[in-house]
Amino acid sequence: MATATESEPMLNMETLSIQSGSMELFAFDEETTDVVLCVDDKKLHLSRGVLMLASPVFRKMLASNGKEKQNEITLPDKSYEEFVLFLRCVCPLEYVKLNEDIIEMVLPLAKEYQVNSLLHKCEDWLLTEIEFIVGEVIGHVKEIQTKVEFFAKCLLYGAKNELNTLYNRAFELLLPYNLIRYQHTSFYKLLPDKNKWQLLEARMMKIEKTQHIADGSFPTEIEIEEDSNQIDSTSPLGFEY
Repeated sequence: MATATESEPMLNMETLSIQSGSMELFAFDEETTDVVLCVDDKKLHLSRGVLMLASPVFRKMLASNGKEKQNEITLPDKSYEEFVLFLRCVCPLEYVKLNEDIIEMVLPLAKEYQVNSLLHKCEDWLLTEIEFIVGEVIGHVKEIQTKVEFFAKCLLYGAKNELNTLYNRAFELLLPYNLIRYQHTSFYKLLPDKNKWQLLEARMMKIEKTQHIADGSFPTEIEIEEDSNQIDSTSPLGFEY
């Protein structure tokens, strides 16, 4: 799993073609094609109905509203590879097995086009991966630093894409770790200021409550109570009465 300080491999068109089982993606279909999206000067032949059902943004874009329907729409400033992958995650005849790299590519487009089904598929995958990492499931055991950076990535994804369950779980797991572990990562730097303050304030409150500067875990209430009882049973100089 790549971290914020490593270069993450990007999926190229050859990989996409192998995954789809076809060298030609979204080719013209006489029976279903009724709209063409142009991305990077390449044409994607699609079904208007499928796009409108998947996305309220596409619905607004493609609805005629009494006007003549646009049969060809150009989408500027989009990566063809990323947009094809996004469409494959949306269209019912395609299947894309999610992984961390694919989620990084399609999540911003899922948010932009308000494709809730894809947003929550990504969230479910990330939440499952978190639990595998926390549970140290075989194949998912990570070094502490890699683990912390993944939690920071999930926190950013949750904040930017309004994935509240993901955000809350990542927040909970990141809270016990020292800021120095993740403040250098792009994930933390891109986190909105209000979320940074929320995290730092919650950590400070936890430190004050537990009287413990944690890097990985805070003591439980039972442990705090035991420590308190032990202190009460000793003199100010540390000798037992």
